[in-house]
Amino acid sequence: MLSRLRRWLGPPRRFRLTREGKWFIGATLVLGFAAVNGGINLLFLIFGMLLCLLLANGVLSEASLRHLVVTRRLPGSIHAGAPFLVGIAVRNAKKRIPTFSLEVEDMVAEKPVDRRCFYLKVPAGREQETAYRRTLPRRGIHRLSGLRLSTRFPFGLLRRSMDMDVPAELLVYPALVPVSDALLSSGLAELNERHSTTRTRRGEFESLREFRPGDDPRDIHWRTSARRGQHFVRQFEGNTGRVVVVTLDDAQPKEPSQGGNPAEPFEAAVSLAASAALVLLRQGYQVGLATSHAFVAPGAGNIQATHILRSLALAEMRPAADAGMANLVFPAALRGVAILRVLQGSQAPRLETSRAAGKPS
Repeated sequence: MLSRLRRWLGPPRRFRLTREGKWFIGATLVLGFAAVNGGINLLFLIFGMLLCLLLANGVLSEASLRHLVVTRRLPGSIHAGAPFLVGIAVRNAKKRIPTFSLEVEDMVAEKPVDRRCFYLKVPAGREQETAYRRTLPRRGIHRLSGLRLSTRFPFGLLRRSMDMDVPAELLVYPALVPVSDALLSSGLAELNERHSTTRTRRGEFESLREFRPGDDPRDIHWRTSARRGQHFVRQFEGNTGRVVVVTLDDAQPKEPSQGGNPAEPFEAAVSLAASAALVLLRQGYQVGLATSHAFVAPGAGNIQATHILRSLALAEMRPAADAGMANLVFPAALRGVAILRVLQGSQAPRLETSRAAGKPS
């Protein structure tokens, strides 16, 4: 019996009087004092009616909050500084009683965020979904502790709320900055020119893959292309002309920038690395990522973009002795591929291109 009562009462409720509720209770107390002091039956009747309104407000608000199933729906990708939508779906599991005037807030460290979702009415047995807009200023992992459900139904005299333990983690990718396609193309043109004529004529046959912009039409495998309805090209061992590894300088500067946050140059370099990698992927390159403590093998497509953005979202500055370009995790098997270096700068990060020397990992 006790456990059943505990389940009926949980989770614990919170009560907060509204401004109208404070005036209402004040007037009720004054009227009750006048009824007792004067012994007037009409005042006793009005006083009893006011108490019944308070009791009805508590019962109806409790019924409105019970048997609700709330689900948080997060977006697939979130970038720092860019607004995104968080969906909140509420399903009313009650059989007959609808829910009115419901507010749902996300909780961060037991405190509600500055945005909320409002539901005027959720009919019994139905589900409704809405979303709120939010912007996170920094990359990395952001944790949501739970959800707070509250209502002022029916008379707005008090705000009844309850907290639901629904934790979640948001992985925020680096902010994206403009990257000139001409800047990347000019920096990599000289490196790719050496392999543009021979990159598909060296080595033994390895596999077939889908045609990408920049591939030599002479490498199209027409029989497979006709059978599958799209162009496929032959790929040979040693085909490195369209492979680029973006390297990030994650060494902590020996001399911090004057009058600013020492982490700002590194964050700018991370944003530039993420933006350059996405531009190269859209141009058809196979793109990898190398830092002093992590390596993402070159690849193409949306899945590769997710791997690179996830690694950059968790990147951290390292001591100069353990980080820097000299300590990059770079397998020797990628000797000769194009390298796009993202270097930190006091004013703005900069890009450099070179060819890998095949430093072992």
